[in-house]
Amino acid sequence: MKTQKFICKNCGYTCNPIKKKKGSLLIEIILWLFFIVPGIFYSIWRRTNRDSICPKCKQPTLIPIDSPNGKALMELKK
Repeated sequence: MKTQKFICKNCGYTCNPIKKKKGSLLIEIILWLFFIVPGIFYSIWRRTNRDSICPKCKQPTLIPIDSPNGKALMELKK
């Protein structure tokens, strides 16, 4: 299975993205301790919404290398 490579629009790093959960672990813990029902909803939301981020600069600005913008960024990088 071929994995698709991405390029970061922010730093120009060519990579495979990493996934990062949205939200805050601290808020999740507080909601679970004091408000059980909102804690459940917040936990579900955090686990179902993840951003693909650049492993170098930690920004969600990745685009596929084979897209027109990705090809243009690769040319600039050379």
